[in-house]
Amino acid sequence: MVYFTDIEPSEHYLENHAHDVPWDKVVEIIFKTKNPRKKGTKFEIEDDNYYLLFEIKDNILYVINAKKVR
Repeated sequence: MVYFTDIEPSEHYLENHAHDVPWDKVVEIIFKTKNPRKKGTKFEIEDDNYYLLFEIKDNILYVINAKKVR
């Protein structure tokens, strides 16, 4: 379980991934997932359709990467 007080997009997400996966879908996936997989200092979520990579700093969840899985 991860704890955070806010969700924000990173610059990388805005520049490279916002056109592939809209922000409302990213937030929906984050709230639907109970146990994201820890990958070093970051976390990842992978389901049948999407892959998300995020990190938590100072109780803020920053979305780094969001892709459609094909």
